[in-house]
Amino acid sequence: MVIKEQLEKIGLPENQADIYLSLLKNGPQFLQEISKTTGIKRTTLYLIIERMLEKNLINIEIKQKRKKYYIKNPKMLLSQIKEQYYLLDALMPQLEDIFEQKSASSKIRFYDTVTGMKEVFKELIFLNDAKDELLTIESDIRSSFKLGYDFWKDLLIEKKKLGIKSRTIIPSDEKDDFVIRDHEIQIRTSTMLNDFKIMLYLYSNKVIIIIPADSLCIVIENSKIKKSLTALFEIVWKRSKSYPQN
Repeated sequence: MVIKEQLEKIGLPENQADIYLSLLKNGPQFLQEISKTTGIKRTTLYLIIERMLEKNLINIEIKQKRKKYYIKNPKMLLSQIKEQYYLLDALMPQLEDIFEQKSASSKIRFYDTVTGMKEVFKELIFLNDAKDELLTIESDIRSSFKLGYDFWKDLLIEKKKLGIKSRTIIPSDEKDDFVIRDHEIQIRTSTMLNDFKIMLYLYSNKVIIIIPADSLCIVIENSKIKKSLTALFEIVWKRSKSYPQN
């Protein structure tokens, strides 16, 4: 059942999903009725019911000294999920601090496939929570089109929607056919990069180095390296020429 699968995806164990749907369909039930409709043994059912009561997923009423279980409103489930989201969101800075304190070796990632390249490029957009300006040096753009023109088009549409701005320096001999301008971007060109065969991306505390021809990506999370390369980028930027806008 699709509804049951979706309930399991949001965190309800299979047995709890069965009980929840049974009460939703059949209305208030005694324990033996729940056991009959779900096929769960009463000895097991006691513990599951207790957990669901603790989570306020179900309610209880007592009639003639007998306990009857029911669901007030399905919207309560949505309310609880939202509450969990807000709690997790408030906890996220602390979790990220713990993550940042991991060993330096865990802050360097390597990818050597086209699929890996795509994941890294998506990360530039979708994990840029602060909407930091992207500073990029892009060469051998033609090789990066192995990812597919539609991939680039869709990615840059998302970049535009999110309002992420970027400044890019490209080699002076880069062919205009491979330069996509339909997003918030400032482009400059430099002869100093004519022998440059990598792509460099700087944002947040990350440095991403990509060699498109080899489908090789290196992601480095290190504030000092990023800060140093940003300073180098600004030097080249100042010495570069404006790129003609069509």
